[in-house]
Amino acid sequence: MLPVKRWIAVCGLTLLPAIAAAQSWHEVRTEDRPITISASGVIAPSEGLLFGPPPSQSWRIAITKIAREGTRVAEGDVLAEFDGSASDDRVKSKQAQLNAKRSELTSLLETLAREVEEDKVRIAAAESDADKAARKAAVDPTVYAGLEYRKLIEERAFTGDTLQREQRRAGLVAKVRDSRLAELEADVRRLESELRAAQAELESFTIRAPRAGLVVVGTGNDGQKLDVNESVNPGMTVVELVDDTVLVVKADIPEFAAARLKNGQSATVTIEAAGGAELKGVVSEISSIVRRQSRFSQAMVRGVTIELAEAAKVELRPGMSTKVDVTVDTVADAIAIPTEALRYKAGEPGVKTRSGWQSVKLGNTSAGMRIVTAGLRDGMEIEW
Repeated sequence: MLPVKRWIAVCGLTLLPAIAAAQSWHEVRTEDRPITISASGVIAPSEGLLFGPPPSQSWRIAITKIAREGTRVAEGDVLAEFDGSASDDRVKSKQAQLNAKRSELTSLLETLAREVEEDKVRIAAAESDADKAARKAAVDPTVYAGLEYRKLIEERAFTGDTLQREQRRAGLVAKVRDSRLAELEADVRRLESELRAAQAELESFTIRAPRAGLVVVGTGNDGQKLDVNESVNPGMTVVELVDDTVLVVKADIPEFAAARLKNGQSATVTIEAAGGAELKGVVSEISSIVRRQSRFSQAMVRGVTIELAEAAKVELRPGMSTKVDVTVDTVADAIAIPTEALRYKAGEPGVKTRSGWQSVKLGNTSAGMRIVTAGLRDGMEIEW
């Protein structure tokens, strides 16, 4: 067994060739270098439908059913249900009132039909009596004695007046019938409308998927995923239905750097979970709102959406972490070096050249590299 010191010495001699091999010389060249802004992002669906609790008579409402996080649903599947017991009672009450009014309307129609037939009989009888009295009174007066003839005249006048009264009465009774019928029909229509509104309110307590998609459950005030029996209030997102067939990158850019962003700028997205694959994309949306990056961070950022032009090249999933480099400008004839080539002395950046350590001045970031504004010339060799 080798002594410890000798073993360390042997190991050191063994590692020297590996360390030497790891360091190599690279020639720097001037070329047009893109100025980039780097940030971290995440793969996310391009759009999502947000669903919250329905309007109700109480401020908070309990969840009675909710779809599981990450499940794929089809059109018409239930996403969430809420406690609609009060609305259910209102539907039953309105239905009972409507049934009673409809029964009353059916009974009234039968009564009115019977009254119409009775009025027809009364008018027909009055018309018959008036007609007979008129025929008797039309006979030659000399046929009857004076007293008998006067009786016939009076009977004709009486039966004529009776017919007119029956006819006027029938007209007034018809108006009363129409009024009673119109009032009852209006009550039925009102109750039908109220019942439809109550049923629509009750149906609104069940949220169904308008299209196929992936379920993302919302969070409560404590930051935890919502679940059955929890109460929510208007304005909260209970369920989000996302379309994961079209994916984008959502990134947070520091506020000071986001001012240089514009829609249409090219971006490179690196996905470590996909073997470090690099995808091309463009900036499609820049949030106008400046916010804190997280509840526990003071960094102020703006949200940026990047559309992926080569998404089909890699199997992507929502939630994958990414590194984003957005090209905001181009510097002509510039030298750029990787950060691992930098050697610092007394806090001053520099590089190792053939002739020794060389101080440099650094400029903007360019696709993960640093542009050197002074200290290097085209064709020089540096080590990294």
